[in-house]
Amino acid sequence: MIRLIYQSIINKKSKFILLMVQFTIGFAALLFGLSCIFNLLQYKKSIEALVPLDTVHAYINEDNGLSEKNINMLNKNSNVFEQLRESNLVEKLGLFETMYVYDSVNSEETKNESRLYILNNDNIEMSKLTLQEGTIEPLQSNVSSFEYIPVVVSFAMKDQYKVGNNYQLYYIDGQTQKYEKIDVRVVGILKSSTLFWRGGSTYISENIVNNKEFILAPQFKDFELAMTYAYNSLIQLPKHETREESLEQIKSVFEHNDLSLQYTTLHQEIDSYNERQKVVIISTVTFAAILLLLSLLGSIGAILTSISTRYRDFGIYYSLGFTKSNMIRLVLGEIIAVFGVSFVLAVGICKILFATLLGNEALNMNISVVAVAFVIMIICIILSTIMPFIKLKKIEPIELIKGVNR
Repeated sequence: MIRLIYQSIINKKSKFILLMVQFTIGFAALLFGLSCIFNLLQYKKSIEALVPLDTVHAYINEDNGLSEKNINMLNKNSNVFEQLRESNLVEKLGLFETMYVYDSVNSEETKNESRLYILNNDNIEMSKLTLQEGTIEPLQSNVSSFEYIPVVVSFAMKDQYKVGNNYQLYYIDGQTQKYEKIDVRVVGILKSSTLFWRGGSTYISENIVNNKEFILAPQFKDFELAMTYAYNSLIQLPKHETREESLEQIKSVFEHNDLSLQYTTLHQEIDSYNERQKVVIISTVTFAAILLLLSLLGSIGAILTSISTRYRDFGIYYSLGFTKSNMIRLVLGEIIAVFGVSFVLAVGICKILFATLLGNEALNMNISVVAVAFVIMIICIILSTIMPFIKLKKIEPIELIKGVNR
């Protein structure tokens, strides 16, 4: 039967290739649209799992001197945040700084670079860091009481850093521009669903679903970058005051220090992200639906035409002992082959696109996306077989023997 299906496809390869191209494009668009939908759901879930959605992200609308070492700007930003704490305008003020660490300083060796985030106490307390293994408690203790720096690592780095093991890491000191060594001990592995902010952007949640490899450490040294205060801050407001009044008072503190403060809640960031993605999702899914529908109608017509022009072949098969059930299985095999090859090609194309051209879009074609698309493919196969099967059922044996469709 497999050989007959193969020969049938080879004999009608031009028609089958056209159908495969149409379905491949349709399934690829469908997989892209479904990936965008799942990414949207994962985006909100990742943020919600980390902090409450009413948390405020405050950022300073200032470009000059943030990306470079600027002591004046650093001191100015640091002072205004200290004023916020002293004025009791905030319940918690979470800050974090991004630094890059290396497992070697030897230029002759390949140095593995990792992203390490230093979190102040408020950031650790307000973040819901869910662990797969280990404990978060050492990060909440006084760092100076340890001979090492306790860290937790993301799930994606669990093979590189083992719980309970000590590691020597190196970073470039901002003052001396020389490598400094730190001793860290891995005290926990985060769950795969626990992600963290990349930092350095007006929307703190930007690209969070694409940030899967990182190390979290308590603050073991002073923050060195003005950008840390300008962009990497999260505020939880007191419960007893209205949010609008609290935010206006906070903004006035910054204005008094000649700084332009902007702020968004994580709710607002999610809504904005959803709006940006909505157009892409609707257009892609609509395009996929239309193309699959047209391809489906085309495949039904092509299969019915193929059956009508193959009565002589079917008559030969019938004389050799084929039954109508065998013929139905033959046609079904051809349909499955077309859809199956198209689906596999579409999955491969999307995998390549997501890994290369769309690598920065945080799209992930997970098993759920493939499963939903596979179910839709099965539905397409069922719809494609209804009319051909009815036609095969109505064929009389005499028509097959004569090889003519009456």
